[in-house]
Amino acid sequence: MGVTDRKKILTIDDEDALRRSIQIFLEDEGFEVFEASNGRDGLEVFNQTKPDLVLVDLRMPEMDGLAVIRVLAREVPDIPVIVVSGTGVLEDAIEAIRAGACDYITKPVTDMLVLEHTIRKALEKAELVAENRMYQEHLEELVAERTAELQQAQKIEAIGTLAGGIAHDFNNILTGIIGFNELAIMVCTDNKIKGYMEEIQKAANRAKVMVQQILTFSRKGEQESQPLQVDLIVREVFKLIRSSIPSSIIMQMDISTKAKVLADPSQFHQVVMNLCTNAYQSMVDGEGEIRVLLQEITLQDGMLPPGSDVKPGRYVELKISDTGCGMDQVTLERVFDPYFTTKETGRGTGLGLSVVHGIVNSYSGAILAYSEPGQGTTFHVFLPVVGPDEPVIDRVVNDYTPDLAGRERILFVDDEQAIVDLAKVFFTSYGYEISCFTDSGEALAIIRNYPAAFDLVITDMTMPKINGEKLTKEILALNPDVPVILCTGFSETLNNEKALAMGVREFVQKPVPMSEMVKIVRNILD
Repeated sequence: MGVTDRKKILTIDDEDALRRSIQIFLEDEGFEVFEASNGRDGLEVFNQTKPDLVLVDLRMPEMDGLAVIRVLAREVPDIPVIVVSGTGVLEDAIEAIRAGACDYITKPVTDMLVLEHTIRKALEKAELVAENRMYQEHLEELVAERTAELQQAQKIEAIGTLAGGIAHDFNNILTGIIGFNELAIMVCTDNKIKGYMEEIQKAANRAKVMVQQILTFSRKGEQESQPLQVDLIVREVFKLIRSSIPSSIIMQMDISTKAKVLADPSQFHQVVMNLCTNAYQSMVDGEGEIRVLLQEITLQDGMLPPGSDVKPGRYVELKISDTGCGMDQVTLERVFDPYFTTKETGRGTGLGLSVVHGIVNSYSGAILAYSEPGQGTTFHVFLPVVGPDEPVIDRVVNDYTPDLAGRERILFVDDEQAIVDLAKVFFTSYGYEISCFTDSGEALAIIRNYPAAFDLVITDMTMPKINGEKLTKEILALNPDVPVILCTGFSETLNNEKALAMGVREFVQKPVPMSEMVKIVRNILD
């Protein structure tokens, strides 16, 4: 009847003959039976044998059945208790049920089959109750986990909102620092002071990268895949991880390719960061080695990763190995399952590797894991190469270059006075005629009165009264031929694709060095 054989039954009754007859019958039916002649002895036997069900008489010396039922209901509420009593009084039965008994049989027990049926029914009910309790506890655990994940997601969303809010102002500040420092470097003749200024420039550029990292982790919005030179992101993550983990962990990096893959920068950043973080966290004693390898390989038919959909061709392979605790085969088979984690509570949600797996698959790639207990773990990520290899040209601060000079008329709009002053000095030094405004409404009024007065417009995105997007649309409606450069410190509503679609010639992310802005202007005008 669904009840496991050899269930243990405890009979507590002061009638030896009844106990003996019950024992013989139940043992013949496959049960294991224990006996006690009074309530006090019965509780001792219960604690020793841990039975699955208790049969108890109500009237017994030393400790009666009702007292036994109350103790069991308080200490082991899930245990089924059946009263077998000869009192035959309805009030006794009601009192026993209230105290915690699940059923009541009157003496004499003339049909042992009725007793067996009652026992099996009580055991089945107890199993169902236990299963239901386990299910409820599991649901409660899941609710607690999901609640914690939701709270974490809300924290991340709040961080994203905060990051977006400060990014614009902070990038404006950096634009002023970088730009005025560029001017100082251009006119400085003291090599020692010039060296100090170059250090300022490096520090400002590091601050710029840090802001971009914060936005990468927390920014909302749709992801945009693009030809991405992945070695730059691998180097960036390597430096970030290296600075945040103990020096007792050795990190080695071997990069031999500058190939590009079609990916979203923030998502690929997440892939590398997650794998490196997992490698670090696998070293429970705080010592070990992490190795990061990036290379280009050609996969042929016999070399394709098993179980993947990748096709033969050129691939970038990212291999991240550690000398940590490793995983057994059972754990390894579940390593990409959502919500599966081997970390203690509070150190992981079990989503990291499943998200990485999803990102890699969305790029028509594959990710494989190899591990043995005590031998560390290695993850292989394969992403298809797009386009030919191209050398990376780092943007640097250049001195005055004659071929960047011009005589064109530029309209410059930004609500930050320091940036306006900087642009005026910089573009004037290159020969341009520049009109600067901190009020976008005044700038639009000039354009309305003189639509063809300017050869190029540079405008900030986030401004009071009229923002850069609306200003651009108004300007292009008045003069569709004028090129517009739109600059932003951060925008959740506008990206490069949308800006180009509305007619913007260049969408520039602040902070941008003024020397770079002059190059952009010259390229557009030429």
